[in-house]
Amino acid sequence: MGGLAACLGACHPTAQQHGSTRITAAYRLPTLRATLPESARVPAVITAAEQTVRTRGYSVESVEVTEEAGKLVVRPPRTNDLPKIVIQSHVEARATRVTLTVWPVGDEELARSVLDGTLQRLGL
Repeated sequence: MGGLAACLGACHPTAQQHGSTRITAAYRLPTLRATLPESARVPAVITAAEQTVRTRGYSVESVEVTEEAGKLVVRPPRTNDLPKIVIQSHVEARATRVTLTVWPVGDEELARSVLDGTLQRLGL
């Protein structure tokens, strides 16, 4: 029965609204996904995410960004370097997709918190 309960949480995404523009983000272990308006350019999304995590004491392991796609990998202010957060963004038709993955086991609350900070910095 415990396996079924675990699968229900992990197999079906949970959706919540974020930001002042009520962007819906769906979480499926270990990744939170949201679709932003196309006005949220990929470089701005990655920069806003980086500013959000840096203010929380995270260190940047790597950052790659173009107009079409970006990836930010950060580590927490601890000695064991876990959980690592991977934030990615890319252009889609008339939108910008952003995903936040907390490794190795996922953390919905942390992912949503980082998304909220990012959206606030973007004015969304």
